[in-house]
Amino acid sequence: MVLQRKDHAGGRGWSWFIAWLLTGVFFTFSLVAGFSIGLFFLPVVAAALLGVAWLSPHLREASGLLFGAAAALVAALAAFV
Repeated sequence: MVLQRKDHAGGRGWSWFIAWLLTGVFFTFSLVAGFSIGLFFLPVVAAALLGVAWLSPHLREASGLLFGAAAALVAALAAFV
């Protein structure tokens, strides 16, 4: 979806990077939480992911998804140490 809508004019800047970052954090949290509370978060986060991808289809801002996923995994690993 991001590659198909890359010529879309809107959805640029730090606010969209933060939107991608938060989506990455919550999506990774729902996967890490697995069969407990993660199942309740997954549909909402999946809808948010599709919404952010539709409104901000630019790869520079979409890199926030990776940063958010990494931040959630670091936080999960820090909780176990």
